[in-house]
Amino acid sequence: MNRYFGLFFVSIFLVGITVAAASSESSPEFYVQIKVQEIFSALITRDKGDRVYSGQIKSKDGLADFKKTYGIEKEFLPVDFEKQMLIFGITDSISSRAFQFSKQEKIRSFVLDYADTGIMYDLKIPENGKKYSYLQVFILDRIDGISHIRVKNLVVNGLSIMYE
Repeated sequence: MNRYFGLFFVSIFLVGITVAAASSESSPEFYVQIKVQEIFSALITRDKGDRVYSGQIKSKDGLADFKKTYGIEKEFLPVDFEKQMLIFGITDSISSRAFQFSKQEKIRSFVLDYADTGIMYDLKIPENGKKYSYLQVFILDRIDGISHIRVKNLVVNGLSIMYE
């Protein structure tokens, strides 16, 4: 009887080690925050059908195209596109703001995290076919190989675009 009892505990112990090893290998990698600095933000109007919610700007020509697309006339601080790049987030939840940019290295996943600020606006109804959105542009050290920037903490099904 004691022999079977001992074998039972040894087998439970080995199963526990196997499960612990398997769970540590399959646990998700933590997101690491990437240092960004906001250089522009504004409430904008854009076409109702515009589904772009994030993106990256990698050159002066790309910045010119981006500014033309969203009607931005303000000059941004000088960007050395050899060493730096811009990312942006656009949300139709106009009281929300992106507060951090992070990545998971193994799967090359990049995410803008949003939180609701509680800001309330008293706005006129936008013209027909338009909607209000909040745009933020951030500068950071250049990262190559970003295929998509996901938006977290918002209910969106949108596009990530690159201006090169």
